[in-house]
Amino acid sequence: MKRAMVALALLAGCGSSSSWSNVDPPPMMFPSALALWVAGDGDIWLGGATIWHGDGSGTWTERAPATPVPVSDFWGFSPNDIYAASDSRVLHWDGSAWTEVPPTTGVTFDALYRIWGTSGQNLWVANTDNSRIYHYDGTRWTVQTLQFVAADALWGASANDIWLSGTTDLYHYTGTTWTRYDGNDAPTGVQGLWGTAPNDVWAAGSFDELAHWNGSTWEIDEDADYGAGFNSIWGASGNDIYAVGDLGFAGHYNGDSWSVSQELGNTEFFYRVHGSGPGNVWATGANLQTQKTLVLRKD
Repeated sequence: MKRAMVALALLAGCGSSSSWSNVDPPPMMFPSALALWVAGDGDIWLGGATIWHGDGSGTWTERAPATPVPVSDFWGFSPNDIYAASDSRVLHWDGSAWTEVPPTTGVTFDALYRIWGTSGQNLWVANTDNSRIYHYDGTRWTVQTLQFVAADALWGASANDIWLSGTTDLYHYTGTTWTRYDGNDAPTGVQGLWGTAPNDVWAAGSFDELAHWNGSTWEIDEDADYGAGFNSIWGASGNDIYAVGDLGFAGHYNGDSWSVSQELGNTEFFYRVHGSGPGNVWATGANLQTQKTLVLRKD
């Protein structure tokens, strides 16, 4: 059974020791950019009170739809085919503008928070109110009510293999129905999900947890006691994975082991991590003391 061993290096905060470099953020208000999507080199999207597009050098352009709305998550398939979850709206970027993907008659969008899909004809959006999960087939929306309370993470290995975490439960979709995962090995407080295959999925949690799904069981790293939780996880490959979280902690998995270190100061929290490849990894966060947005790039 695969086990993620962790080498823990507690650094004394940010400064020259950090391997993440600050990039000038857009002029957005605290609490920072809660959504991040890296479509390629010089093609960075941030979502918060509005939508910003960056060229990778610290130059940002506001790219809001006609009616600006807050954005909590992105999911894309190419630089000209990106979707955004935005409270009561789903938006689509076609390379020139953001437009609304309207709900089907009888379906009401509410508190949309996490989005994932395999294409524009197979999108899933989970919300933070009353455990609703929405599905779009390219023509119409349908909605189900589960019991996850509020969505925290949503990711799938394929159209028939999707994981959804919430405040109280972890759900798995296998092509026909969503089923609550009741195994005693289930990770708790999962804030981020990412993987490479149905038998290679990682979960990052708010209770210091890094857990791996091998296709049949979740294996939680018993050494993952860092004093801070993880908020997001993303990888360029199965041997190059990043997890980021509270108190400036960031971890990297090289295929054999995790190394975790405090890359920022105690008042600086990582929120999201995403990239387009091994040399183009970005993160967002905030300094809770100064109430300033953080945008960082991995050196």
